[in-house]
Amino acid sequence: MTTLLTGQQTRALGDVSSLYQIADIGAVPAGPLRFGLIADPQYADADAQPEFNRYYRHSLAKLSQAIDQLNQQPLAFVATLGDLVDRDWRSYATVLACYARLHHPHMVITGNHDADVISRQLAAQQPALPLPKHYYQFSLPGYRFIVIDGNDVSLYCNVANGDSHAQARAWLTTLQADGRLQAQSWNGAVGEQQLEWLEHNLQQAQVAGEIVLVFGHYPLTPDNKHNLWNCERVVALLCRYQVRAYFAGHFHRGGYHRIGNTDFITLKGMLDGSEETPFAVVEICGNQLKIEGYGTEISRDLSI
Repeated sequence: MTTLLTGQQTRALGDVSSLYQIADIGAVPAGPLRFGLIADPQYADADAQPEFNRYYRHSLAKLSQAIDQLNQQPLAFVATLGDLVDRDWRSYATVLACYARLHHPHMVITGNHDADVISRQLAAQQPALPLPKHYYQFSLPGYRFIVIDGNDVSLYCNVANGDSHAQARAWLTTLQADGRLQAQSWNGAVGEQQLEWLEHNLQQAQVAGEIVLVFGHYPLTPDNKHNLWNCERVVALLCRYQVRAYFAGHFHRGGYHRIGNTDFITLKGMLDGSEETPFAVVEICGNQLKIEGYGTEISRDLSI
């Protein structure tokens, strides 16, 4: 396992530090590449809010059901597109016990709720510890997978993140003045250093002739109040290098948009609904890309 944390952060986060470990994929099943996707379980030991279609305690049983079904399939890995918990540090123990039943390697993208809870835990240390950067990449033969961190510049950064919080406040104020839909406090941005890292990896993948799939918590397109603050810049970068697909969560209703030969897929949030259990299995072979939706998740044939 490779971790993205310092030793101090690892000790402060305990078992939650596993979210920042990059799992070793190892041998993959023969045939087309297949992987599972889960978005926004957002568990909390809290009463449901039917007026917002949010059922916090129900998400644990739904997550367990999804894991059972994913365990029955030959998959290279499973990725959770953010927001494992909703608000409480203690919720992680319950959710991680559920994920411990997953047989496949697990990749995690940090959601805004995750960033908030983890940042507060780290800020309470003596001395305070910064919210970690959570972007990384891994490869399989012919493929490159890139995870971006939309909390890089966000209001979830704490006092140990230097001027990142002030930068995020100024960024949000500018977006609000411009009347941008994504000018919401629950969103964030990909910072300059990460953008340089992203383009470097896209260039490497292009030279290697690899098919690129990118994962993030925040949607990038179409226009939506849940989108990444600098979504247009990231979209332009992904399309310039002909990334095959971008997968996101965060907007619980889900969504889809194609620009050129790049598909932008937002999965439905598992939290929403008392019984609905949306998740997906993606199958890709060359330019053949198919999404098998479960529960309320939409199945799509996105071949080009």
